[in-house]
Amino acid sequence: MSESARSRSRPDPAALGFSGSEETGWTGATRGREVHFQLLRTLADLVQAERLQQEVFGVSERDLIPANELIVVPETGGAVIAAFLPDDPDRAVGVLVGWGGFVGRPRVVSDFLAIRPEARSLGLATALKRLQAAIALSRGFEEIVWTVDPLRAANARLNFGKLGATAHHYEIDRYGSTFAASLYGGLPTDRLHVTWDIASPRVLSRLLGQNGQQLPPSPHDLAPFAPGMSADAALVTIPADIDALLGASPEDALTWRLELRETLCQAFAAGFAITGFRPAAGDGDPAYLLERRHAGND
Repeated sequence: MSESARSRSRPDPAALGFSGSEETGWTGATRGREVHFQLLRTLADLVQAERLQQEVFGVSERDLIPANELIVVPETGGAVIAAFLPDDPDRAVGVLVGWGGFVGRPRVVSDFLAIRPEARSLGLATALKRLQAAIALSRGFEEIVWTVDPLRAANARLNFGKLGATAHHYEIDRYGSTFAASLYGGLPTDRLHVTWDIASPRVLSRLLGQNGQQLPPSPHDLAPFAPGMSADAALVTIPADIDALLGASPEDALTWRLELRETLCQAFAAGFAITGFRPAAGDGDPAYLLERRHAGND
């Protein structure tokens, strides 16, 4: 397919169900609620992003990304996208920040996604990521990358189960253990490096709702990852609710952190990547689906 044909085939926000424009913002529906999405560009508007960092993540002033820094995001080709509910149009309930750049290919580095607790049942995280992808594609970007705490099952479900992102790089204590301690409980801030190949047929089909999502093998047919295993697919379990675990037993939470670190580092070194997510079933924990990467498959 030629470059011009690929550009024509890339969905814009309207193709994903968002009505409006960059100038007026977009309106979309998620789980029966109407939501307005707006690009934040001015210093006054970007204060919304400051507030959500403090209220959702509990970051200190030292760790907060201020409005006078976020104001340059649009100049990189990236976007600061906010979500508003009709009954409170002046208070953002979600913000997603992504910087534009180029490392090997045009990409967006998604810095943070914050959703207020009272709005987390509305599917806003998925809606914001889908809109981010449509905006990025319209501006010529081919992938979106970000980092995520590997212990958080809700994030794993979104990133790998819904969006079709992948990960094969693990970073130990990226921000230090003092970062957002009220949220992360003083644990080492280990992170997965996530890649969302938004120009790939696999991801585009998900964005367009074309049932392009290939279901991974049944978890009943897969063994837990073990070093030296010959199988090309495996599971790695994670806690169902790390926040509850942190509140009940910080020691157990730290054990999960260190054991998961060792397992995923071994798996990635053996050529595996995270390609999917299995929700908890019965008394079992949720799990990452790992598949072996082959030559030419990043």
